[in-house]
Amino acid sequence: MRFTRSTASSLRALPLSILGFAAALLMLAAQLVHSPAPAHAVPQPAESTAPAYVSPEDLGDGAKPPKPTGTSWLVGDLDSGELHVAKNVEKRHAPASTIKLLTALALVDEFDDKKKKVTAEFEDMEVDGTKVGLMQTNKYSIDLLFHAMLMSSANDAANALGRAAGGQDKAVKLMNEKAAELGMSNTQAKNTSGLDAKGQYTTAEDLMKLAWAVCEDDYLMKVIGTETFKFPGGKNPQTKEKFKGYEIQNHTKIVGQVDGGLGLKNGFTRAAKGSYVAVAERDGHRVVATMLGIDNNSRQVAVDLLDWDFAQKDPKSLQTVPVGVQATAEAAPTATGSSSDAGGAESDSSEATESQKSDESEPSMASQTVGAALDNPLALVLLAGGVVLFIATVILWLRLRARMQGRR
Repeated sequence: MRFTRSTASSLRALPLSILGFAAALLMLAAQLVHSPAPAHAVPQPAESTAPAYVSPEDLGDGAKPPKPTGTSWLVGDLDSGELHVAKNVEKRHAPASTIKLLTALALVDEFDDKKKKVTAEFEDMEVDGTKVGLMQTNKYSIDLLFHAMLMSSANDAANALGRAAGGQDKAVKLMNEKAAELGMSNTQAKNTSGLDAKGQYTTAEDLMKLAWAVCEDDYLMKVIGTETFKFPGGKNPQTKEKFKGYEIQNHTKIVGQVDGGLGLKNGFTRAAKGSYVAVAERDGHRVVATMLGIDNNSRQVAVDLLDWDFAQKDPKSLQTVPVGVQATAEAAPTATGSSSDAGGAESDSSEATESQKSDESEPSMASQTVGAALDNPLALVLLAGGVVLFIATVILWLRLRARMQGRR
């Protein structure tokens, strides 16, 4: 076999190719070991892992209170503000459709004539989530929109009310002004429906303040206390086809189904999970239960908390939440005892601050890679070996290149 100069060069390059290939393999192996394969991944909580809530057998006087599975909740006297069971009442969390109570309270006085008609627009129809079935170009009364929003949790109705009040931006501004007026210092609205939005949050404590205020409004309580309501028919603007009216029901299922139930509001989104505000009155005594981030059976939990509280002859007061006139005069509960590890619950409420904290809390990709390698000795050895072989390859290549140039 005849060896040419090109053959010799190829043979000299062979060790470099082998070294380079070996280095690449080691780097790849290090990456595979470092990567979060199932055997090495940090387990993440699954949505379906939360145990199903089961009602306690005993809810009588002296019995242990129900234990919801979720983020925060409370039950107590709505008029005095005394809490008898509470967890994380100051913890900020996405409100889901319970924010519609704030929407209603902020907008109800914007409409003197509840019989006034509002023309539905396409933007009402295209809103996400639960809808009552508004059809563009058809006209609906303000009263009907309030019923649809509070009874059926209709996002299209909430959007239409916001438009009728001067637009979504104005409606949200009114909502936040009303929250401040009620002393809801840990609440910030971003839309009228409660659909998940960055920077939108409330707390179980603030929902109690909101519940008190809603219960003081006769018109809203009449709407909330309605079990069924006739939704009118209309005409499809494209096909000109007429459609019949239908009956809508109260989704909260407190009024008419719970002893003394006054109702109020339920909510759910995938991110917020279950939320609830439930109020009942027995023998002139009003009890409220509010919950956020509940994993399952939120309505049953709310009902059990109400029944348990009514059954207690001498319940212990954990703390007092300022409601009514007191809420506007005090910025915090009159007693400590609530735990708050809220994401941003004790931070500045501005989005800029939240964004900054979010950025600071997440390490860079480089630091994550180094940290993971340090936590895995095998990955660290393979990575180091790959680096050494790579450097050796570069040095040998430079030397061979220098020799070849010297021979020329």
